This record gives sequence, structure tokens and C-alpha cells, in this order.
Amino acid sequence: MTAVAAGRWTRSLLLAAAGACAAPSPAQLLQDPATVIVPAEPPLTTARSVFQRDAEVGVADRMLPAFSAQRLTLGAFDLYPGLSIGGLYTSNLFANNDRRRSDVALVVRPELTVRTSSGPYRVAAYGRSDLRRYARHVSENTEEGLAGLEGSVAIGALSSLTAGANYGSFINPRFAADSPIDAAKPLEYTAFNAYGGATIEGASTRVILRVDAATLRFRDAPAIGGGTLFTRDRDRSRYQASARVERALSPAVSVYGAASVNAIDYRLATNGTRNSKGYGVYVGSNFEVSALMRGDIRVGYIRQNFDLAGVRPLSGFGTLGRLVYFPNRLWTLTATAESSIQDSGVPGTGGFLHRGGSLRSDHELRRYLIASIEGGYFRDTYRGIQRRDSLPYADASLTYLSRSHWNARLGYRYLARDCTCGVGVTDFDDHRVSATLTFQY
Repeated sequence: MTAVAAGRWTRSLLLAAAGACAAPSPAQLLQDPATVIVPAEPPLTTARSVFQRDAEVGVADRMLPAFSAQRLTLGAFDLYPGLSIGGLYTSNLFANNDRRRSDVALVVRPELTVRTSSGPYRVAAYGRSDLRRYARHVSENTEEGLAGLEGSVAIGALSSLTAGANYGSFINPRFAADSPIDAAKPLEYTAFNAYGGATIEGASTRVILRVDAATLRFRDAPAIGGGTLFTRDRDRSRYQASARVERALSPAVSVYGAASVNAIDYRLATNGTRNSKGYGVYVGSNFEVSALMRGDIRVGYIRQNFDLAGVRPLSGFGTLGRLVYFPNRLWTLTATAESSIQDSGVPGTGGFLHRGGSLRSDHELRRYLIASIEGGYFRDTYRGIQRRDSLPYADASLTYLSRSHWNARLGYRYLARDCTCGVGVTDFDDHRVSATLTFQY
């Protein structure tokens, strides 16, 4: 297994166990696929974990040495600069079938990663931005930026401490669930995220602990026809703590128990408080079946209790699963399923039940040409208001990786919303085509 694949797989495990507090809104910078490939850091230790799953490497995770960034060295630090330039076509710019407009945009995405090159610890700083300029609708021009710092230190042969924080200025896209249809421009908000965690591992047992905190602050938006919309009622803070205790039954199978607790505080919510507290308890398994399949699947019970009188709790079956199948070295199939409770900026509600799944296929057509296709369906059921969103989506892309450390990507994305709700929310379907060139050193 290559280092980058191991890193991505480990991160997915930690996110599944901990329920990391990423910014809840689907910012463009956070949602769109990354194209710059920074090599994974070397491991803190040469000891092999019994929980390591490395019989096969997925096509999308495979590190291609001829393409990966080479780095600039400055003392004890390695620098990885990158720049993506591309075009975007959208068939429904405002995510509103009653106000359907198409447009094209220039998208520029510079980024820089700086990290230590050696030692018993790892420290990395990063900065990324997204600038979009539309040909006709200049009100939709946006700028986003994100900067962060993260690090880890070994405290044993297979144990470590991790911590990180980031701050960003983002755009709430028009297709976001809490984007008001009468806003003259997309909502702007800032997000601060911080986390700390520990992995303590012995011969056949490991414990993963993590705490997260996230704070979102929205700016009031100008309204169509004049005036100002009050949108700061979306401001909120989220705090979460989680633990996972895992036991290896063999080098290929482990079982675990996990639990999480959270508290969500809305700073300026109208119509009474939308604050809530919740928890989840799970049992799960992480496994690998030779070089054919691996997965991490957990099931359990989730519940969110709201402070507002008369609002019933959200509760029920909770799950998070990922299954990866390798029919051969050139093809990878990935299936995911989720049932979780999410906090929401939609006025009148503090959260919703998020359920659905997806299926993805990655195929290496030739050594430096990768085709990917993904489809999924989710349903969001809100508490406190009469609203239920059906959210199908589809993605397809063709990526060419050059030996000269650049890549070209042609992508298609379909997004839609079919809402069973009242006024103030629109149904939409949007077809997006993008073409991107990425350069890195």
C-alpha cells in the first residue's frame, strides 16, 4: 500500500469514528474535488499496526510518482505550491427552476502546503483559495480562502497525539439548503474549526479519542430589489467529543465500539432557541478480505434533543459504512451508506436526519488516464418545520496525469433538489461541466 493510500484510509477511519466537525455548509472550496497531489508524509514510526489494511490500493488513491509534487526545500521545511485554472459551465446558476439562468465562469485555485521534512513529529501549514468570475452575472462572483495548521507527535511505537485548527472565509452556494431565494448574492460566512485527538495502540487493541469545535458566523446579505436580509440567525457553534475502542480478532478483522456526544448553540436564532444536545452509540467492524475487498461499517442509535418546547427529538438508526471492492488492479468500486443527524442553518429548525448512500467506480483506462463515475441519493428530513428534501446527484470525470507534474481534468456534475415543503424553498436541477488544468511543483 502506498503512503498516500494509507493516509487517506486512516483519515477516513478517524472521521468515521470521531464525526469530525467540518464546516456544515457546502462551501465551494470544501466541496469541489482537489486536483493538486501532495505526497503523503512518511510514517512517524516503522512499526506495523495490526489494524493496517494494505492488501490493495484503490485507483483513485494510487500515488503516481511521475506526477506527484516534487517539493521545494527551505531549511527543515518542504514547500508544495500548486495552481489550478479552469472553466465552469452551470445550467442553473441560482439553483431555482423558476429563475433558471446559465452562465460560464473562470475558476482559479492557488494553494500552498508547508510541512516539516523529518523528525519524531509532523507539522504542516496550508493555505487554499477559490476565485470565480462569471461572464454575465457578476453578482455571483466569489472569493474564498482557507488557512490551517495541523501536527502530530509520536508518544509510542504506534501511538500519537494530533491537533489542528483552520479558519476560512467561504461562500454558501445557491444550492445549499439554507440559501435564501431572495438574496441578491450568495451568502458569505466565516468558519473556525479546531480539533485534538489521541491514538493509543497496543499489540491488538487501540483507542481513538477526539474532540472538535466549530464556529460559523454569517454576514447579512443584500436582498433582491433592495434592503438587507437578516441571515445571522444561522450563526452557531458545535462541540463534539468521541471515543472508539477497537480490538483486532486477526490481522484482517477488528471489531469496535464507538460513542459521541455533541452540543450545538445558535447565537442569534429567532422564534425561540434552536439549541440542542445529542449523542450516538455504535458497534462496528473494520475488515479486509484478501486483496478483493475492505471496509469499515458501524451501526447504532443516534438522538438529538432540542431545547425548544414542543419540538420532538430526532432519533433512530445510525450508520456509517464504506465498502471498497477491487475486481482487478485497474478497477475500484466504492459503496457508502450513511444515517446521521446534522445541524442546519435553515430558519425554524435546528437539525435534520440525513440518510442515503452512493456508489463510485474508478477505472484506470491507461497508466495516466483515470475515468471516474459516481451516483448517489440522500434524503434530509427536518425537525421543527415541515420540510423534506430529496437530493440525487451524479459525478463523472476523466483525469489525465502528466509526467511533467501537471494534470488535466474534464468533469460533469448533476445536482438536484425535490422539496416537500412550504414557501421560500425552490426545487432545482443543475448540470455542471468543468475543465481544469493543475500545475504543481
